[in-house]
Amino acid sequence: MSETQQDTLYYPKYPDGLYASKTDFINKTPSSVDSIYPVRIYKVERIPDAELVHNCFFFSHKTRSRIRNTFAVSYKGQLFINIKAILKNRNKEDRAQRSSHQNSFVRVIMGGDNYLYTEAELGNRWALGATGSLGPAGNVLAQDMVYGKGIVWDYENLEFNIFKSCKDFNAFITDKNTDYILECESNKPHYLTVRNAINAIK
Repeated sequence: MSETQQDTLYYPKYPDGLYASKTDFINKTPSSVDSIYPVRIYKVERIPDAELVHNCFFFSHKTRSRIRNTFAVSYKGQLFINIKAILKNRNKEDRAQRSSHQNSFVRVIMGGDNYLYTEAELGNRWALGATGSLGPAGNVLAQDMVYGKGIVWDYENLEFNIFKSCKDFNAFITDKNTDYILECESNKPHYLTVRNAINAIK
């Protein structure tokens, strides 16, 4: 099987480039098409194009400076959302969320006409529940990896909704698809179930 056939990553229809504002992002119109490259957060070294990455910084080839104050980046067909943009444009109920790397970007894992979905380390990380069946979203990224709290970009309300807890996710999904309401025996939802839910309503 070829590399292209094996690639199950999500490629949204956003032209490559930098989306400086939410308006640019909504209109799918890059404000800049400057050449950029991803850099690891902790080792501060360039990430090879062939390597899978979820959370990173972006740098300009021209200035060698870090990309800041940018809502989103489309890089080689994959969409990355800025952490600061998520926190600035979050649902008003999603308070007390924070990140140590607000200028970093997280990759969109899946999406459709209604929502885009990603995961980011905000506040206390949720633990992954029992392994269970992977379902239709099981082939998204590394199947056994969870990258933090689930986050959806809501195209209708033009805001991010952060799933802070199991009950918080249930409040989001209840009026959309009751098949995915979770039994909140703890504050730790099964993230593959969350991905399956978003996959069903995206």
